[in-house]
Amino acid sequence: MLHRGMRFLCLALFVLAGAPGSSAFAQAQHKGPIKVIIPFPAGDLVDIIARLLADDMAKDLGQPIVIDNRPGASGLIGLQAVASAEPDGHTLAMGQLGNMAITPVMNKWPLDVRTTLEPVALTYTNYVMILAAPNFKVNSLQELIAYSKANPGAIRVATVGTGSFPHLMFEMLRKQAGFDYTHIPYRGGVQIAPDLVTGRIEAGSLSFSNGLSYISDGRLRGLAMSGRARNPAAPDLPTISETVPGLEMLGWFGFFAPKGTPPAMINRINAAVNRAMANPETEKQAKNLYIDAAPGTPADFARLWKDDYDRLSSLIRELGIAQQ
Repeated sequence: MLHRGMRFLCLALFVLAGAPGSSAFAQAQHKGPIKVIIPFPAGDLVDIIARLLADDMAKDLGQPIVIDNRPGASGLIGLQAVASAEPDGHTLAMGQLGNMAITPVMNKWPLDVRTTLEPVALTYTNYVMILAAPNFKVNSLQELIAYSKANPGAIRVATVGTGSFPHLMFEMLRKQAGFDYTHIPYRGGVQIAPDLVTGRIEAGSLSFSNGLSYISDGRLRGLAMSGRARNPAAPDLPTISETVPGLEMLGWFGFFAPKGTPPAMINRINAAVNRAMANPETEKQAKNLYIDAAPGTPADFARLWKDDYDRLSSLIRELGIAQQ
């Protein structure tokens, strides 16, 4: 039988060596790669953002970051994989406004993202432009709204689809400013731009980066952008909120973890993401993508997600555009 003093010494050594709850044990939990599941194909902006941050995050955390693209079902397949993963901080999803606050309601997903996933870190926000065809003689968003009221339904507005970020933005414009239009859903910006340039449609929405090239050379007229502040790349392009106070529509991208992931791990990853975005080279690349860094806490991200989910799901149900 061990002497009482010897038993105490053995117990102390056990604790120091890595007993549950000790610092050494906690460090052990941080070993091994972190898998980031991207619910979209490689080359999508969600994928580009995850890869932009991965190297710096890996160095900061002392763990490899593995990017795993799992596209399908508008993001459902990838998010299901994360929701069912062990909540140990080794599996993350990169989500965005569409697949975290719009598509789940539009498509009536079997997965409730709000109860199965935890917000970890908001990364970047982006925005879209409202543009007018060159032969449509309105020069501002205010003039566009006024024309629509005088000519109900006459303005054909192109977006990338029913229930898309731009479509819901125009519906908010309808509710808050009385904008009256006929929605023309397209499959993508590649199809919208030529029809705007030739005047087949009067107005439409393109991503900021895509729209910038068209207003820079005069092929289209920029009326407004959906961001919080004017972009230095187009300083003369006002925000929507300058004409319609309070109307903001930001796209966003961020990391999520399975529900139940320990707060300490979430905070640790959040800090690594914020530091990665502050890398000067990363800042330069983000500027070239026309996305804005949005560092903050998990609680900040949770509030943004809840607010967008609540207001957009309410609007979708009001419009009756969810799948039956």
